Amino acid sequence: MNRISLRYAVGYSLVVLSRLLRKVFDQIRRVVAMPEQVALIIWTPSEIARSSRGVWDSAAYVRGYARMDGWLDAREYALVERYFSKNGDVLNVACGAGREILLLARRGLNVTACDWSPRMVAEARRRAQEANVRVRFAVADLTQELPYAENAFDYLFLSGYGYLFPRWRRIGFLTQAHAVLKLGGVFILGFPPAKDDARIPAGPSEWLFMRLRRWPLFNRAYEPGDRLVAGAFVHFFRSEELAEEFQEARFLIKEGLWDEGYAVLVKR
Repeated sequence: MNRISLRYAVGYSLVVLSRLLRKVFDQIRRVVAMPEQVALIIWTPSEIARSSRGVWDSAAYVRGYARMDGWLDAREYALVERYFSKNGDVLNVACGAGREILLLARRGLNVTACDWSPRMVAEARRRAQEANVRVRFAVADLTQELPYAENAFDYLFLSGYGYLFPRWRRIGFLTQAHAVLKLGGVFILGFPPAKDDARIPAGPSEWLFMRLRRWPLFNRAYEPGDRLVAGAFVHFFRSEELAEEFQEARFLIKEGLWDEGYAVLVKR
């Protein structure tokens, strides 16, 4: 029988300690985050929107997104290659600091981009000018009327569907998206899937929130999957609710990559 060396025993003890501390700190983080989550059941949708806008338009957030040089990730790039032919008109909705616009423009697409943050739009415009690509920009709120004509675009691209809330506002946006797309137009959409949140399926807090929302003093628009992540509102989606929302807005689901967080829709 091999004897265990002192060196091995010390190292193994450190590994065990590290795993134990990780579990302890994970629990502490969940407890510390609880007051922030409680805000979701207290605030109305308008108050949540006000908080999210403040975070998204903050100088710190804009700087962080301005440093992103990866542009589209591998899955987004593959979907664009497959469904967006060259020389079409594309609307990049919620463009942020311009993560997607350069690749879309360099593919030969005529790019229009909008975001509800003036600072994000200014940063995206600066990056487009530095790259010498032509993009039309606008400051536009997805929860309000989009400033574009019906049947104006061949394609739509949105990577942040999870920032739209509650459900009735998402349906309103999808209805507008359907209107500005041409018949047969393609909409590539990204969202945070429920599998990316360890608290889904729901734990005790979600059970409690769903019962509290019945009372007028609380947020009656609260939905399972609503979260505050780094100060910003995010909704994590189950595939069934996504399918229902897309179909309600009269989109045909061309491809649903539910676990990866992408869907390809077609205007019919």
